[in-house]
Amino acid sequence: TKNFSPKGHALIRGVAGSGKSLILRDRATSLAKEFDRILVLSYNRLMNQWLNATIESATASTFHTWAYTFGYTYDHDQNPEQRQEAIALAKVSGFQYDAILIDEAQDFYDEWFQAVLAVLNPDTQSLFFVYDNTQSIYGQPHRRKSGWTWKNLGINVTGRSQVFDVNYRNTPEILDVAWNFIRPALENAQMPVARRERDDKGKVIKTPSIGTIIEPRKKTSRSSGIKPLLLPMNRSAMPSLIAQQVKMALDSHPDSSIGVLYHPNIPAAAILQGGITRELTALGVQHVAPQSSQERSENVVRRPCVLVDSWNAVKGLEFDAVIIVGLDAIPEFDDVDRTFEAKASLYVAMTRARDHLVMLYTRQTALVESVEQALMADSVLLEG
Repeated sequence: TKNFSPKGHALIRGVAGSGKSLILRDRATSLAKEFDRILVLSYNRLMNQWLNATIESATASTFHTWAYTFGYTYDHDQNPEQRQEAIALAKVSGFQYDAILIDEAQDFYDEWFQAVLAVLNPDTQSLFFVYDNTQSIYGQPHRRKSGWTWKNLGINVTGRSQVFDVNYRNTPEILDVAWNFIRPALENAQMPVARRERDDKGKVIKTPSIGTIIEPRKKTSRSSGIKPLLLPMNRSAMPSLIAQQVKMALDSHPDSSIGVLYHPNIPAAAILQGGITRELTALGVQHVAPQSSQERSENVVRRPCVLVDSWNAVKGLEFDAVIIVGLDAIPEFDDVDRTFEAKASLYVAMTRARDHLVMLYTRQTALVESVEQALMADSVLLEG
């Protein structure tokens, strides 16, 4: 972001694991030298707590927590007419910020962006946001189509955008499987995909347009030689076996961060989470298992750490190892956009894992079969 002046609109499109949130953190720190009133917004609470813990020079908040201060609530999200109230309420809120930064911007409604613009200092117009439409799981399908432009929302990023296409987080083994899984869903949702082209010396010679999904590049130097595992498992046996695997991992690597991530709509999610919690406690494994948004109120992703939570709740975060529970709980839809969002949520979960990924299911479904195919498919990704 060194090429971006403090003033004006700017964005970064970055693939999963490319360092978007780190860049946003550094941008906030840099802007604090220029401006006094800086606001950092994100979608989910756990990501916000990480931002709060790493950014000392700005106010960090989820959009809902911030907007609640001027009368906007979750109920307003239900339809466009109610979301319009965010704009009107923001205009009379009395807030004004010299700079606003948005993480995971693909999850923000159009009206949220317009509310943000309403409280942005017109003399600075310093808006900076990062996003990845491959991880778009909360709607906004119109913004995932070719031909859409940010100018539709009054945001001008012409000449002020960057693309991060190298995934530094995941081992190539994990990234290959995740990409092989999500690529067909992108095609079915008519979301064009392209590589950022480089010449023989590695210099970028062509960057895909704003409406195009960027194909990630992998770092072969991150290779572990360990492929992700997909395992069938009896539901009743899951809590004990998961806890045992977590204990074994911590015994051999005591400073690890481990995420046990389940589908947000898995049947009897609270019972499953409670069972895992009891088994971990019995083995003496310290862990965090939030049961509500209010309990996601601290920066839990540290080393060592074990988090048991919905995989949607950990967007933007990462763990050394991830155990995914409930692949077969992912619903099937006739609508291509909802189908994409359901599969994208699993892609998000897969790409939380830095080094080790295990996926569990209790029954065979079409989605489980597609993961099996992704595991067997050849890699198509280039070196970064």
